Amino acid sequence: MRRFDLVVILVGGWATASAGGPAAPTAWVRLFSASRPAEGDVEAVLAACGSDVASVRKLIASDVAYGQRPAGWQRHALKVTGRQKVRDVSFHVRTPRGYDPSRKSYPLLLAAHGQYSTGLKVGRMMEWLLRGEVETYVVLAPTMPGPPVFTGEPYQEQAYLAALAWVRRHMNVDDDRVHVSGYSLGGHTTWHLATMFPRHFASALPMAGVPRFEGAPHTSFCYMANLGNLPVWAIWGERDRRDPKLKGNVDDSRAAAQRLARLRNPHFKGTELPGVGHKGCFPPQGGMARYFAVHRRRAVPEAFTHRFHLRNHARGYYLRALSLAGKPLDLGQPLRVPLPAGSGGTQAEARRAVEKFIDDNVYEMRATLAPRSNALTVRAKRIRRVRILVLDGMFDLDKPVSLRFGGSGWTGRIKPSARCMLTHYAAQRDATGLVLNEVDIDEGGKVTVRY
Repeated sequence: MRRFDLVVILVGGWATASAGGPAAPTAWVRLFSASRPAEGDVEAVLAACGSDVASVRKLIASDVAYGQRPAGWQRHALKVTGRQKVRDVSFHVRTPRGYDPSRKSYPLLLAAHGQYSTGLKVGRMMEWLLRGEVETYVVLAPTMPGPPVFTGEPYQEQAYLAALAWVRRHMNVDDDRVHVSGYSLGGHTTWHLATMFPRHFASALPMAGVPRFEGAPHTSFCYMANLGNLPVWAIWGERDRRDPKLKGNVDDSRAAAQRLARLRNPHFKGTELPGVGHKGCFPPQGGMARYFAVHRRRAVPEAFTHRFHLRNHARGYYLRALSLAGKPLDLGQPLRVPLPAGSGGTQAEARRAVEKFIDDNVYEMRATLAPRSNALTVRAKRIRRVRILVLDGMFDLDKPVSLRFGGSGWTGRIKPSARCMLTHYAAQRDATGLVLNEVDIDEGGKVTVRY
């Protein structure tokens, strides 16, 4: 969330002043005019600032270089890539009445549609669910390309994440109030995005959907530890089964709730609606807006766990896995897992063996921040080297910082870098998740401060 005060900033010869924040210099406007920032534009801003950290901070804190947009729905398009395939994605954005990016930032709702539906249709459903509060939100509703089945393919993730990045670059979004919700297949999508990319969101509200990842159903509950800092409210129907004799969404929803309870997750809320099937799994009137209103993103959690098996999921909050031990699991192919000695070879035993094999072979990072001692401890499984993204407020950088990874430790000074700050901000336009520097550390104790 950016500050909007009456300011005068002198930056490398630029003098700017405005009641709504500084009028953006030409290079600053150009930095965000394209879909992706150009290196030359970053260099132009740094040259004008003299690579001064305080000046870049002020520019970011007072950033209002957004164009005006008409109220209502507008359609946009972009291309996404996943596993060497390029796909066209369309998405609709609803701008609230009275939208004024020079005066304030706006919470955003990322809406995921159901099977055989579209972004615009689920977007209109979110209008109905938000009620009168819809005019305080930006609503983003992509249409997922490809077959109407959510399998966690990279292009399916990027249909939502790339559209989210586009909106954050072009509209004044409140960085700490980005929420995700969807219905049915969109509920599956909501679970997936929240679990694998919790750093983006303030809360998640899946309706009539269940956790869905590559390798499902064996992976359905493998990654629940990732949700330790993200509020999730799941709503499902008691009778949500296609066949009463077979398992359905209600059973998977109950199983997810049980797994989160075993993990002692304090942020999960599960609501099972008696007598309801697949339709009608909505919060009570006004419930969505009330739920979103009380939640803000935790950009720098003091402790978190991040589990994954695909490289495109290798970042959790302020950690990114750089070097992986062993070949990543290919859960797009059938697994050959031997059964334990003495097992009877039943279907249930086979399922447990496969789930244990996957659980033993996923990658895992655990982070623990100790603010009083200015220290971070990272524990990992099947990961040899990590990158620590030093976020604003994470450490007192006027003092030495202690880092520990595995059995190795390091203590030293980490200085904020204007270049690092601006490079990350130009890509994400995230003011409250501001990256001050990057530090790489491996299991042998070798440390590189990158800026």
